[in-house]
Amino acid sequence: MRLRDVRGRDRALCVLYGTSALIGAAVMGTMAVTFVVRTADAGPGGVVAAFMRDATSTFASQFIYADLALTWAALGAYMIVEARRLNIRHVWAYIVGAPALALIASYGLFMLVRQLKIAAGVGPDDASAAVRTGDARPATVR
Repeated sequence: MRLRDVRGRDRALCVLYGTSALIGAAVMGTMAVTFVVRTADAGPGGVVAAFMRDATSTFASQFIYADLALTWAALGAYMIVEARRLNIRHVWAYIVGAPALALIASYGLFMLVRQLKIAAGVGPDDASAAVRTGDARPATVR
């Protein structure tokens, strides 16, 4: 299903998730490029070392870094469960994409794909599709 085919609440959620992914990718991408440019004279290994040093040098940065890592792990588990429930392929790419670009970008993109699947009525959860379409009949067992 494409966004142009989605209406109502599902469309609003898709726009919200897509916008958050795009803004997150733009902001975090800009910050990443700025960091690399400022530390480029250290070489590729030096850029990574400088990032890790900066990310863990103070208690405040350790706190934020640990919080993001734990959030990433929890969201990864959630994405795996939802991907299996709704038959979303390549969930690993969303999980690996979080530290590669930004958690907000990969999670926002995952949520967009998830909402498109829900809007299309895809997945084994026929009861939610019945509620959404107003069909009061119970889902059949397959």
